[in-house]
Amino acid sequence: MAKVRKILVAVDFSENSKNCLKYAFEFFKGCGIEMHVVHVVYEPLPAGSYIPHPSVNQMEKSSVEYATEELTKFMPRRIMNSGEEIHPVVLEGEPYSTLIEYAEKNQLELIVMGSRGASGLERMLLGSVTDKVIRKSPIPVLVVKN
Repeated sequence: MAKVRKILVAVDFSENSKNCLKYAFEFFKGCGIEMHVVHVVYEPLPAGSYIPHPSVNQMEKSSVEYATEELTKFMPRRIMNSGEEIHPVVLEGEPYSTLIEYAEKNQLELIVMGSRGASGLERMLLGSVTDKVIRKSPIPVLVVKN
C-alpha cells in the first residue's frame, strides 16, 4: 500500500472538527504531508426568495471573507508553523460534493472528517455531510470519532 501524503481535513469550526484536525496532523506529521484544511460555506436561499443579483454576490463574498478570517483563527499555530505543507481553504457550495470535487481536482489521497459536527436537529434537517462523503467519495475517507 502506498504512503498517504496528500490529505484533506474537513472543518466546520466546531470543537469536534478541531479535534479531528489535531488528530490528523499528529497522525501524519513528519511524513512530508500536504494537508488541505477545507471549510465549505453553504447558504441555500429559501425557495421563492428573490434577492437582486448584486446583493447575492455581496452576501456570498461576505460569507467567504468571514469564513476565511475564522479559518485563520481556527488553525492551531503549531500546525501552521510546523514546517509541513498546510493549505487552509474556504470554498462555496454543497458541502459533501464540494469536498469530494476539491479532493479529486487536487488529486488528494485521503479525506479526514469528524464523526459529527452538526447537532441532532441539524443532522435531521440537513443530513450528515460525513455520511454523504463516505457514501459518494471515490477517495478513501477516514472518520475520526469525537
